[in-house]
Amino acid sequence: MARYATGAQIGEQKVALSKSFQHRLDRSQAFALFWSGVVAGALRHCADSKILIHAAALAFFTLFSIAPVMIVAVAVTGLILGGAAAEGRLLTQLTEMIGPEAAGFVETAVLSIQLDAGGWLPTLIGVIAILIGATTVFAQMQQSLNVVWDVVPKPSRSGLYIMLKNRLLSLTIVLSIGFILLMSLLLSVVLQAVLSFADQWIPLGSAAVFWLELGFSLAVMTVLFAAIFKILPDVRLRWSDVWFGALITALLFFLGRVLMARYLTSLAIASAYGAAGSMVLFLIWVQYSSLTLLVGAAVARAQMEARGRPIRPKATAMAVRKELLDER
Repeated sequence: MARYATGAQIGEQKVALSKSFQHRLDRSQAFALFWSGVVAGALRHCADSKILIHAAALAFFTLFSIAPVMIVAVAVTGLILGGAAAEGRLLTQLTEMIGPEAAGFVETAVLSIQLDAGGWLPTLIGVIAILIGATTVFAQMQQSLNVVWDVVPKPSRSGLYIMLKNRLLSLTIVLSIGFILLMSLLLSVVLQAVLSFADQWIPLGSAAVFWLELGFSLAVMTVLFAAIFKILPDVRLRWSDVWFGALITALLFFLGRVLMARYLTSLAIASAYGAAGSMVLFLIWVQYSSLTLLVGAAVARAQMEARGRPIRPKATAMAVRKELLDER
């Protein structure tokens, strides 16, 4: 015999459906409010921090630090791959990122730095000069990230100690970059071998291989940016605080890699500026990369604030008021 729902049962079902719909609506509204707050907060922090000025400063310091950074990176990766092989692979990756003209400028700068083999003292001086040059850009990067996070180092009588500590921290970042690049190169070789083996059994096609390699490169860059966001600023951060900002930075980086290559090629800047064309191309690329880095830091801070997490400076730093930032 057929059973029919009573009026009370139908009413209960309607109430349950209404509550379920309201719950989903509330979750959707909360989701939209959260991410709209993150976007608005990131834009506000970008404007307050004057990231265009700091990106220009980073581009200037990178111009003089790129050769020492590359030398240290080649030295780290060369421990396993060999010096010539490491330099060739790094320059190949650099060419894919910024184009042959700008990569040629970096290669020329690296080749122009030669350690004097005439004795241990000149060699030692050369090594110290390379390390100082390699850490300068990261010292400036730390200051720029501190502005995004609204923190400054505390005034201290032991200024020399703080400076040496910051340089050591910057050197750690440089060595970490070399290690990450080494792991990237090794894993890239393994990935290519696996794809080549798998292609014999399951044809992947060029498109699938392209997306797999792109995903691998994106993961490596995300880890690199996350390490910079976690270590460099004078703020106590968890890894969970920086992953999303690092992912946004990596995505913007790869988007710029495509768009900037087409833009710079169409403008023919290298021929317009003559001998300085490769340097101009390099500066434009570094300016954009610096902007993506600072935007990613602003996103990380905005997401942290949207989650209700307080910004806590490290023991050697203190928070600053907006008025002080405006005066700077």
